[in-house]
Amino acid sequence: MSQNLSALLDPKTIVIIGASNNFERTGGIPVKSLMGVGFTPETLALINPRYDEISGFPCYKDIPSLPWTPDLAIVAVRATETLPALQQAHAKGIRAAVLFASGFAEEHSPEGIAMQQEIVDFAHATGMVISGPNCLGHANFKTRAFATFLKGFEVPAPSGNLAVIAQSGNIAAIMMGLGKKAGLAYSYFVNTGNEAVIEFSEYLAYLAKDADTRAIIGYVEQLRNGELFLQTAAHMRAEHKPLFLLKVGTSEKAAESAASHTAAMAGNARVYQAALRQVGATVGGDPGQIIDLAKLWSTGRRPAGKRACIVSVSGAGCAILSDRFAEVNVEIPTLPEDVQEKLSKVIPSYGMWTNPVDLTGQVTNDLSFFRQVVSILTQTDAVDCIVFYIMGYLLDLVAPELIAAAPLTDKLLVAIDPGGASAVPALEEAGVIVFPEIGRTAIAVGGYLDWAARSHATSWTPAPARALREGLSFSALNEAEAKDFLSSHGLPVVQERIASTAEDAAAAAEALGFPVAVKVLSPDILHKTEVGGVQLGVSNAAGVRAAFTAVTQSARAHRPDADIQGVVVQQQITGGTGILLGVTRDPVFGPILTVGLGGILTELYQDIAIRVLPINRDIAAEMLRELKCFPILDGFRGAPVSDREALISVMTRLSDLMQNIGDTVQEIEINPVLVRGAGQGAVIVDALVRIGK
Repeated sequence: MSQNLSALLDPKTIVIIGASNNFERTGGIPVKSLMGVGFTPETLALINPRYDEISGFPCYKDIPSLPWTPDLAIVAVRATETLPALQQAHAKGIRAAVLFASGFAEEHSPEGIAMQQEIVDFAHATGMVISGPNCLGHANFKTRAFATFLKGFEVPAPSGNLAVIAQSGNIAAIMMGLGKKAGLAYSYFVNTGNEAVIEFSEYLAYLAKDADTRAIIGYVEQLRNGELFLQTAAHMRAEHKPLFLLKVGTSEKAAESAASHTAAMAGNARVYQAALRQVGATVGGDPGQIIDLAKLWSTGRRPAGKRACIVSVSGAGCAILSDRFAEVNVEIPTLPEDVQEKLSKVIPSYGMWTNPVDLTGQVTNDLSFFRQVVSILTQTDAVDCIVFYIMGYLLDLVAPELIAAAPLTDKLLVAIDPGGASAVPALEEAGVIVFPEIGRTAIAVGGYLDWAARSHATSWTPAPARALREGLSFSALNEAEAKDFLSSHGLPVVQERIASTAEDAAAAAEALGFPVAVKVLSPDILHKTEVGGVQLGVSNAAGVRAAFTAVTQSARAHRPDADIQGVVVQQQITGGTGILLGVTRDPVFGPILTVGLGGILTELYQDIAIRVLPINRDIAAEMLRELKCFPILDGFRGAPVSDREALISVMTRLSDLMQNIGDTVQEIEINPVLVRGAGQGAVIVDALVRIGK
């Protein structure tokens, strides 16, 4: 449950513990900032026994000497002095504190870790709201409560509707600086530091509820409260508040102790990427990309599609832009015939009007036809965005027409100007965002159109997290037990029988009907093909007896420590496409579902889609369409169309299973579920389940 951060982020009165008269020092920068924006001795108290006053403000020797109780304490003392300062602040009735000092757990030393734990214990015992340590602090631009040693806040600046939350002080400062240059204005700025007491998602939840904050940008290394993050981000999506994040750690590192292929393939980075996208967040690759997204959002234009029209005076520019937009999944659709006909009447015959639109250099001689082109393109429903690659003096020439057209359309309007046009400020004031080069434009427009289109779609709602039941000891079921477990929850499994002897195996095969598969049965052998534990297509009783001996002996040779319980004799299913389905438990976001190409080549191809559970039919279908192997399910080159609805049913039943009893399940892998032809269903052929007992 998140804390009430009002005293921390919206204080009316502040005390600086460790205040300095050197306005270049950590304890002096916030003194200068707060004095500069109008704090008075009645709202700002200073503490340092070395001074009687600083710039006319009285300076008290210690916290008990304060004549009144502030809302927030800025603690600007060294690490070893931090806890005593907090204890005095709490005794005075101060409800919140921000800790600037480093030297805590970020140093990975026993002393630093111990000091940080003391602060955590103190906060839990007292209920004091504590930010940091090892942070730049935070700023409330609405009230000008600047509890930070980042410089530049002493000059009043207008507040805006964009908030910044960053787990890196350096990246926070960069985003602030880039945003200011881009003309963006902020409501809040927060650097979370070590997050000893308050973590990223709690700040996000507080700012997402702020009526004046309409978008949030940030930098994330890791999340400590995935449930709160998912709930907050989903709420922001429902409110059409964008969340633009720079997330580091996208290189893959599979779970080293994972039992299943699924967990190894999903990894930490892929799960983060899937979860962020699922709740509507958009991820950028560097601080500049995040600011570009925020700048496009500031226009107030939120197209429902990802179709762009390119307008240029250069055929080469049109070609280059077309390639770059294709790389970011922005569609450059051929314009409807009626639109082409209108354009052909005003563009010179040696130009181009299908999309891209090549105006040719004739625009320099006749602005009227540019005005007509803009009017035609802004009125068509065939595109959602218009990108003008017209640079330098030419952009200055056509700028009045773009400025006049901007308020008459809700399309996203973007210009590219590597030539330094003087009209850029006026264009951006009118809502035409100008970027200096092609690659940056494509990344920004692609990311923003993707966010905007997804913001119009049905939102996913996370379910309350089901924590693992305490006191459970997790172990793998054998294959037969795993399929019995899945069958008991309504999932379709193959017909099979267990056999402990060769003769029992032959009898089981006779009852099931040939051909059959014979597989070694052991809870200790999770991947049977790797130990020679599987024989397929066995067509008679003698073959079954031989297969029994072969698979059990091979398994014992490879794994002499394993508990060999006999074999599973299984109905041999012919035809169908093998698909992998897996449920694993992510430490941040909880149960996730992975779907991909099944069989022994699963890990080689890495063709998977991931979602945080729960999912519904629409999400399951969306996951399948993401797969590179989807055409195989869809009747590739005349092959039979697979029963996708049956596969979707298996996926949603797995989701339901985890919602009903997920607090006892650690991991499920189905590899493969065979998806047969249309109307013929799907059947689980092999499964791995780790469950608590």
